[in-house]
Amino acid sequence: MSYFSYGAIAAVGFVAVVGGFAVADRGMNYKPAKANIFLIDRECRYDRVWTDGKRETVTDSCSSTDEFKELAAQSPAQRKKAVDGTAVVKVSYTAPQDGSYQTSQLKFTGRDEEFYKLKAGDEMKILVSNKDHSKIIKG
Repeated sequence: MSYFSYGAIAAVGFVAVVGGFAVADRGMNYKPAKANIFLIDRECRYDRVWTDGKRETVTDSCSSTDEFKELAAQSPAQRKKAVDGTAVVKVSYTAPQDGSYQTSQLKFTGRDEEFYKLKAGDEMKILVSNKDHSKIIKG
């Protein structure tokens, strides 16, 4: 076997080990729960070109444009472009570890499908940290 083959095998093994640790971390340090979305703050960045050729980058709420509504209604395969922006999703949930009521937030970018599809009132799966019940990750 050549050194290249050994390197390729080592790389595959490394990826498998790192993936295994990530799965083990989720299983040992988090518990699943359901969260209710009560607020989403989406901010989008658009390039605007004026008739005189002047360009500017505008940062505004995504809900202030019809373009975002059209993109959100499309499936990922139909969508011709991703929005450059962020969404802060605020959720409430009951921590499975002790039954306490908690609120927290998750962040998504225009590359995440959740950026387009989530809306206030939706329910989503989350994982709640065993150490800090206000710390969550997407489930």
